[in-house]
Amino acid sequence: MKVSYSILKRFLPDLAVPVETIGRVLTDQGFVIESLSPINELFSPALLAATVESVKKGITTSTCSLRINDTVFPIKVENWGVPPEGQRVMVTRTEDGIHTSPVLHPRTGEKAEFLISIPHDFPEGTNVYRELVGPDWIINIEITANRGDCLSLKGLTREIAAGLDIDSQFPQPSYQTSDFTSDFQLSDEAFDLCPYYTGRHLTGVTVKPSPWWIIKELYCLGCRPINNVVDITNLVMMETGQPLHAFDASLIQGKTLVVRRAHNGESITTIDGIERKLASHHLVIADATTPVGIAGVMGGIDSEVTPYSEDVFLEAAIFQGASVRRTSRELGLRSEASSRFERGVDPNGVLAASERTLSLIQETGSASIAENWSIVGESKYPLRHIDFSPQDIRDLMACPIPTNQMGRIMEKLGFSVMTCRPDCISVKVPSWRRDVATTVDCAEEIGRVYGYGNIETKLPEFPFDPGNRTPVSLQEEGLRQYLVSRGLKETVTLSLVSEITINLLALPKEHLVMVENPLSQDKVILRPDLFVAGLEVLKTNVTRGRENFGFFEIGNVYGRTRDDSHPFLEEKRLLIILSGSSFPPLWQQQAETDLFSLKGLAEEVGDLFGIPSSQLTFVHLDDGNPYFDPLISFSGVTLQGQ
Repeated sequence: MKVSYSILKRFLPDLAVPVETIGRVLTDQGFVIESLSPINELFSPALLAATVESVKKGITTSTCSLRINDTVFPIKVENWGVPPEGQRVMVTRTEDGIHTSPVLHPRTGEKAEFLISIPHDFPEGTNVYRELVGPDWIINIEITANRGDCLSLKGLTREIAAGLDIDSQFPQPSYQTSDFTSDFQLSDEAFDLCPYYTGRHLTGVTVKPSPWWIIKELYCLGCRPINNVVDITNLVMMETGQPLHAFDASLIQGKTLVVRRAHNGESITTIDGIERKLASHHLVIADATTPVGIAGVMGGIDSEVTPYSEDVFLEAAIFQGASVRRTSRELGLRSEASSRFERGVDPNGVLAASERTLSLIQETGSASIAENWSIVGESKYPLRHIDFSPQDIRDLMACPIPTNQMGRIMEKLGFSVMTCRPDCISVKVPSWRRDVATTVDCAEEIGRVYGYGNIETKLPEFPFDPGNRTPVSLQEEGLRQYLVSRGLKETVTLSLVSEITINLLALPKEHLVMVENPLSQDKVILRPDLFVAGLEVLKTNVTRGRENFGFFEIGNVYGRTRDDSHPFLEEKRLLIILSGSSFPPLWQQQAETDLFSLKGLAEEVGDLFGIPSSQLTFVHLDDGNPYFDPLISFSGVTLQGQ
C-alpha cells in the first residue's frame, strides 16, 4: 500500500511530524515500511505551464498546438482529452523533448490520452512543480493478511492517529439526486458467494480527464489515471478499502445484472484485453446474455466506461474472499480489487463508499443520479461487544497503562467506547475489525499502540500448578530421579529408525511397523526395541573416545500382533546401557562394569517398585536372539510363582 505524506495530511489535519516519525510509529504498531522515497522520484521536477493555442480536430485524435512563451509545438491528443483553446495545461520537459505525462521518465508515444488542465494563475513557461507537487514523501507499507482494513487510507490514518494521539477526519458525501427512477433489475443466484450487491444508475455523465489533485493522488497511491469516472472509483477504493466498478449502462443487455456462477464453456474478455476461459465455480456478473465482469476481480471490456459513455451503473458489493482468491489464482489475474476482497471488506461500508463516489462524480462534472438504489441481499453485520477489566490488561501487558489512555487508544482505532471506568471498559468492535473478539485481542491493540518498548522486560508471574499426576507418571519420575542419582544420563531418541540398523541386527520384518510415506530414508521404521536407537547413541560416544559412561531411556516401542482386532502393539520400556568404568573405582582398582553391575541395577529398580530381589528371576535369552550371547545375557525378569 503506497501513500504520500500530503494525502495523509488530508485525513489528519493536525499531522506535523517528520515522515520518519510516521514510519517509526507504523513499525512499532506491527507494520513493515518497505521504503520511504521523496516524491521527486515519481514526478518530473521540470513541470511547465503551457497554453493550448489551437486545436485541429480529427476523427479520433486532435493536433494541439501548445505554446510556451515564444515556442509552439504540436502534440496529438485523443479528442476526449483535449481542453478548450486558451486553457493552461501541464507539460514535462525532458532531454528528448516535451511530453504530456507529469510522471518521471514517461513513456513517449505518438499521442497522449489527455492533457492535464491547471489554473491560469501560472504564466507560460513557469515551473509549477513547487506549487502543484511540492515537497512530499511516498511511504510504501506492507499490509499483513489479517489487516485488510489497512489497505485503505481510512485504516492507515486511524493507525497513525492512534500512534500520534491526534484526531482524524474523513470527508462526508454530499450529492443531489434527480427525479428519475432507475429501471435496472438485479438478481443474485449465488448468495453464498455474494450476500450483498448494490448499484446506482447515473445519466448525463460527462467522461473527461480528472482534475489534477485526483491525478496526483492516484499516482502517489500507485494507480494510473484513466478518466474521471474510473479514477474516482479507484480513488474511493483506496480511501475506503471498498472496491467499486462502473459499467457503461447502455451496453448492459436487458438492463439486467445477474450475480451467478459461470456456465460451462463461457469466456470473457477483461479490460486488459485478454480473453479468459471460465469454470463453473467462478462467480461472474452477467447481463441478460453474457458475463460482463469477473466478480471481485476485473470487469469486461465490452461494458467498460469509455469517453463516449453517458449512462453509468455503479456497482458496490460484498464477495466471499475465498471465492475471489481462488478465481484470481486460477485465472492468473490479480487486481487491487481482488487483493481487498481476499482479505475481507467492511460489510457495513458498501453504501458509504458508493455515496462518496457519487459525491465526487457530481463534484467534478455533470451527472444525474437516480433517486433509488438497486439492491439485492443484505449486509447486516452485528457489532460485537467486549467488556474487559483495565487491571487484566495491565497484568497481561505487565505495565501500568492508565485506564483513560486505554479508552482513548481504542477510540482512535475506531472502536466505540461505551464505558470507561477503573473496573471495566466496554467497547463495540467496528465492522472492519472482525479479527478482534476477546480481551486478549483488545490487550494486543492497546499494547502495540502504547508501545511494546514501554513494557517491562521480566518473567511473567503465574501460579505453578502441575495438575493431577497419574500414578504411572509419578513412578516414571521417581525412576528417572533414582537412575540419575546413580550417575546415569537420560537420553531421548527418535521413535523412527533406519532400515540399515534393523538389517544389521537381523530383526524379523514381519513384526515391524513400516512408515508408508517417510520424510527420510533414514527414518522408515517405528523402533521395535529401545536398544535399536540406544545402539546409535553407544556408537556415537565410543567413536568419539568416550568409553566410560552409562545412560538410560524410558520410551515406547512398537510392533505387530497376531490379533486382528488389535493389530499393533505399543509398550513403554526401560533401557539401561553401561560402558567401561562407569562407576567410581573401588579401593585401588577400576570398577569395570559387567553383567553383575547391570543385574544389580535391575534388582535396585525392582526394589524401587516394591519388588524385593528374592522375588525376581532372571532367565537366559532365547537362542534365536540375534544380537546377544545367551550365555552372558538375561531377559524376562518375572515374579516367582507368577
